Amino acid sequence: DVIGRFPTVAFSSQDQQLIRGSPGGRRRWLDLTLAATDPAYLTALQGYHAALAGRNALLKREGTDAQLGAFEQPLARHAAGLVASRRQGLDALAREVTAAYAVMADGAEPVALEYAPDLAEREEAAWLSRWQRDRARDRQLRATATGPHRDDFTFALSGRPAAVVGSEGQQRCLVLALRLAQAAWFRRHLGAEPVLLADDVLGDLDPERRARFWSVVSPSAQVLATGTSLPVGRDVAWQVWRVEQGKFRLMA
Repeated sequence: DVIGRFPTVAFSSQDQQLIRGSPGGRRRWLDLTLAATDPAYLTALQGYHAALAGRNALLKREGTDAQLGAFEQPLARHAAGLVASRRQGLDALAREVTAAYAVMADGAEPVALEYAPDLAEREEAAWLSRWQRDRARDRQLRATATGPHRDDFTFALSGRPAAVVGSEGQQRCLVLALRLAQAAWFRRHLGAEPVLLADDVLGDLDPERRARFWSVVSPSAQVLATGTSLPVGRDVAWQVWRVEQGKFRLMA
């Protein structure tokens, strides 16, 4: 009930795991981003995982084809919706990532964000046929081996995998651009400016890139930021609190 009611984007030092980490972390980020702006996506996601859990339970106890088919029908319906929404959402987010990264990196190298679905199926009938054909294999595995629950998306720098070729600074800029894209997505689809939480995330960047990051942030956004130096590059008046020996002091 609360998803999407108070949009917040948190910039964290752990965000580079969105590049280096497992597909599950990237799927979770994408699902939360899309679900926050589209109740139908959240309903499809919940319906898909409920049907997936039911089918997997049957595979473990050697359910019949008829029993499996009862779960494959909603599974296929929700799968088609999820894949379509993910493809459309990532296309839009990719444009924002490209624009934000170009500013922060001063156009140093082209970047890309691409959907990597587990299967290219788009229609409900194609998904249904796929799971029917895979029943024998899935019975051996005792789990549903294919589907949107195994989707991923990839980052690229100059056409090469960012997780492999990207430097620390490049990867940091890339995930910052992803978070800025998420903020733009919320702004466009919710009609509200998300609160931005930035917890000392610019330490790996040189001063020029730090200033470029703040220049990309919407001037109307409410930002709560921590750091060891004052932000430069955002043309707004900051309210600054200094923390020394466990005490807070508002700077004039």
